[in-house]
Amino acid sequence: MKNSLRLLFFVLLPGFFCVDAFSQTRYLTKTVDIIVPTVLDLEVSSGANQIADFNQTSKIDNGIELLGATTLTYKSNKAWFITIKSSDANFTGGVAETPMPASIIKFRVNGSGNSYTPLTASDQSLVATMGSKYPRGTGTTIIDFHINPGYIYPPADNYSLQIIYTISNL
Repeated sequence: MKNSLRLLFFVLLPGFFCVDAFSQTRYLTKTVDIIVPTVLDLEVSSGANQIADFNQTSKIDNGIELLGATTLTYKSNKAWFITIKSSDANFTGGVAETPMPASIIKFRVNGSGNSYTPLTASDQSLVATMGSKYPRGTGTTIIDFHINPGYIYPPADNYSLQIIYTISNL
């Protein structure tokens, strides 16, 4: 009988310890990886194609001011800045012997109070600069234009020039 009790003790004793092991909590972990690409998005949300019709002498004398001519919508998850330039130094169309330069278009950010800057075929700062970028976020920028070819260029109804806007963080 003594041997049976010893055997029963050794058989039941580990069972008492196992009850404790089964009542404990188990933890599992799972890693979630997220990949966020760089977003530098710029769209012309209004005023994509501008037409300046100099159909009155007063418009040729004073130029045409287009307030709020173009609205740019931006989204960026990095610090950013926007530049503006013309696709070429001169308009296409008109008379080839008297090319009309891009600089007859002047621009500024609407409501900035700044004077107008002549458009060129080189990148020019529109919003912020490479050295002084805006923080990430979303929003809009509105651009005013003042266009004045004056009396220097011959009449034509086919003058055309593309304006290029670039958002960058470099």
